[in-house]
Amino acid sequence: MTEAVRAKVRTVPVGTDLSGALSDWLVEQYRDDRLGLADATLFLPNNRAVTALTAAFVRSAEKGLVLPHMVAIGDLALDEKLGPLLDPLSHDGEAPLPAVADIQRLMHLVGLIRLRRKEASAAEALHLAKQLVQTLNEFEVEEKSIRDIDLDHDSADLAGHWSKAYDSLKLLCRDSAEWLDEQALMAPAARRNALLYRLSERVKLHSPSTPVIAAGITTAAPAIAKLLSRIAKLSQGLVLLPHVDLTMPDADWDALGSFEPHSDKTDSSKTLRHQETHPQYHLKLLLHRMGVRRDEVKLFAGSSASTPRGVHLSQAVQDIFCIADKTVEWQELSIKRRTLDHVHLVEAEDGAEEARTIAIMIRQAIETPGKRIALVTPDREIASRVAAQLRRWNIEADDSAGEPLAEQPAGVLFLTLSHMLASEFAPVPLLSALKHPLVRSGEGRLEWLEHVRALDLVLRGPQMLTGTGAIARTIEEKIAEKRVDPNLLLWWNSLEKQLLPQIATSRRNLSGHLAATVALADELTGGAVWKGAAGRSLSEFVEQLSAQKLDVLSDSDVGAYPDILKALLSEFSIRPAFGRHPRVAIYGLLEARLQSADLVICAGLNEGSWPQLPQPDPWLAPHLRRRLGMPGLDRNIGLSAHDLASALGAPEVVLTRARRDRSGPTIASRFLLRLQALMGERLQVETNALMLARQLDQADRQTVCYPRPAPMPSPVQRKVAISITQMDMLKADPYAFYARNILKLEALKPVDADPDPAWKGTLVHKIIEDWTKTGKHEPDGLVRYAENVLSDKSVTPALRLLWQPRIMAGLRWVASEIEAHAKNGREIAAFEVRAEGEISGIRIHGRIDRIDRQADGKLVVIDYKTGGPPAKGKVNAGYALQLGLAGLLVETGGVKEVTGEVGGYEYCSLAKSKSGDFGYCEPPFSKKPKDGEPDAETFVSFADGKASEAIAEHILSDVPFTAKLKPDYAVYQDYDQLMRLDEWIGRASWNEATDVD
Repeated sequence: MTEAVRAKVRTVPVGTDLSGALSDWLVEQYRDDRLGLADATLFLPNNRAVTALTAAFVRSAEKGLVLPHMVAIGDLALDEKLGPLLDPLSHDGEAPLPAVADIQRLMHLVGLIRLRRKEASAAEALHLAKQLVQTLNEFEVEEKSIRDIDLDHDSADLAGHWSKAYDSLKLLCRDSAEWLDEQALMAPAARRNALLYRLSERVKLHSPSTPVIAAGITTAAPAIAKLLSRIAKLSQGLVLLPHVDLTMPDADWDALGSFEPHSDKTDSSKTLRHQETHPQYHLKLLLHRMGVRRDEVKLFAGSSASTPRGVHLSQAVQDIFCIADKTVEWQELSIKRRTLDHVHLVEAEDGAEEARTIAIMIRQAIETPGKRIALVTPDREIASRVAAQLRRWNIEADDSAGEPLAEQPAGVLFLTLSHMLASEFAPVPLLSALKHPLVRSGEGRLEWLEHVRALDLVLRGPQMLTGTGAIARTIEEKIAEKRVDPNLLLWWNSLEKQLLPQIATSRRNLSGHLAATVALADELTGGAVWKGAAGRSLSEFVEQLSAQKLDVLSDSDVGAYPDILKALLSEFSIRPAFGRHPRVAIYGLLEARLQSADLVICAGLNEGSWPQLPQPDPWLAPHLRRRLGMPGLDRNIGLSAHDLASALGAPEVVLTRARRDRSGPTIASRFLLRLQALMGERLQVETNALMLARQLDQADRQTVCYPRPAPMPSPVQRKVAISITQMDMLKADPYAFYARNILKLEALKPVDADPDPAWKGTLVHKIIEDWTKTGKHEPDGLVRYAENVLSDKSVTPALRLLWQPRIMAGLRWVASEIEAHAKNGREIAAFEVRAEGEISGIRIHGRIDRIDRQADGKLVVIDYKTGGPPAKGKVNAGYALQLGLAGLLVETGGVKEVTGEVGGYEYCSLAKSKSGDFGYCEPPFSKKPKDGEPDAETFVSFADGKASEAIAEHILSDVPFTAKLKPDYAVYQDYDQLMRLDEWIGRASWNEATDVD
């Protein structure tokens, strides 16, 4: 065995492409022996680095060559395993125990947590288990144990919740270790360490006679550090690290912190924790664990540090990321040292604009032949937006993170079906599932969609009932109203027979819910959901999950199951193997290491994104992390800084951020603020791409403004029947009347909309109408009937909790009011009766809520309101004619059930009165009417006159149906968008009714 006396550790400075430098050097070394390179072994950090180095070899080789063995060390954060050359099955000797499956370990930890925390729901336990897995992985990677510290004498240093969490962690660590021993399995990180140590021993005992190179590995885990140390001491070994700052003053290097253990347990190591945010910290830690001093690290042959650009870049990066105490020296730096000509900044107004700007820069860059572009961002939203923007030019970017399975059609349908089952066919998830492109995608798709669209119309608006039977009952009601085809009920009954059997199964437990969801997905799609890359990945997910004991995730709240499945499914991504643009790539921070490009765009440079805010560990207090020598929560900030420092070495760099995101104003990244503070006005701002982005989706300016609508229907079209409730609409907003009664357009409410006052009023009228049909009009009977209707278990929770108390209070007042009138000789003559007649030859119709007969024989016309009655000024102006027209129809024989003279009119409101009680009645006109204002005796003639004028003006003439003719009284808003109100309202003239701009 022959080892070099000194470790061979090399580095490339910022501005040097490590993959390109290594490939160029190796190709040059083996220029005379084209096959000799195949004997070399290269250890790389991850599979992305293998791909990048392969591409670099292709660019470096003038002729064909045989590539060396390239082995990925793997990264748990990227869900990557060790490369196949490290697999113990390929070597002699006893193999380590197999690794436990990630999902199996997660389910076991969920069970342990729920056993220890009885109050935790399944979703909470799953969230805690995921974070516990991360903590345990850190323990194993750092080769630490909870047994390394003893807090029995020191527990007072911890807050109560941290002490409780620490006690739980100790028990969970013990139970998890015992379970792994019983199952003869190893944790993934522990098994990884075992394989790496085995490789280190094999390298030590059997020194390879061929070159062994470790390149680009910056992970400071002890097992990896030991392997790198062994490789560096081989006679043909080499460790190549990225961007170790060899020019950093020794005092600054030493100030990063010492890694010697502290003898004083009370030392909080604040300085050490603070300097974890420095981009060189993790490299110093790695060198320390390798047993290598910085002065032993040399520049790699062929690096660009000796060039003026290389020297300038190294100084600039050192200045930007210097220790905080040294920022005061920035003022003394020369102008040249505070300038980076190849760096540009883009500050967009929001995330959408930022994505468009980046897409435009990429589109411009690929026009240069051979130019490679990389977008580097930790923000998945920006990555997705840019990828979507690039598709407008048929550019499919190579996104290293892939696309989440939960956002693929198969995953979306799977989760939608889960929601549908959990909600027992709630309208929104039901329609979302039935409309999905994978459902009934064969020849009968068109007929299927026709039925689904008809069902969509039925389920719009607030729904009073829930459950599987509610939809059939709603369809039957619409059929009775002749609003849908009776065949829809036959189609729904057939579909319901397929869906219903899965309800009971889905409500047993999570296993049953998963099985029911899978069965429905398979049945509704004919197996299409399992096809393609996404379908195969979904099938793999279902298979893995079904093999686990899911009782630990069962919950009394079935509604939690879809969220649990989504949380588990979010771990899966789809990465297409081909069909992507060869020169456009999107990387996360981990994937970007060792990558190179001619143009690098660093996006999302805001606090919370780059760097990401440290995520609190619910299991281990920061104080204990420092005591254990574990990575602090700020370690990732230093890694993010190193990633940005590396990116600044590209030939062209663009830094982008958005001033606002979906949550509100943003704060620029601390790294960007440092760069701006150092460079000031010399930081170049990219304006051309930003200007193009703002114009990209901007429509051409219209020189002709949209006029105020004033349609002119023909005389035949004008002669339509008028409801007594729509006469006011005809007078105040003729266009709305035209759209509603002539064009027959009805505003569609959202599916399963929230209950609103209009729906509440309809419900109250429906209850009163149905009660009157029973034939028993005792006041107490109304209350009992309403209670029976609203006590139905299928009544929606919103109605039962928010609306039912108010409705019942109002109906009790109605009952008491009827009873009080009866004592005074006033009796109910009719409830919910239809009325019709003619004015000027036009049919007038409506429904009258209630008609009473007084002791003197005269009638009282009553209209129920769940809100407040119309203002008396509106009545006096002739824009609230409903009661007056109702009285007219009664007196002219338009009501078959009742005849006689009308002597009174009342609005009866079920809302709160001024005294705070529910229910009150008031007449529609003033107590002392002025000249021209109606009273009880003149209301019929007043309404008749106003209605005749409106009919003569709009129905029997040829004047236009002008929009918002009287805006003060045009309270209807259903047709505002149709009339494009916002486009002309500011220019309209309200002085003349027929004025059209």
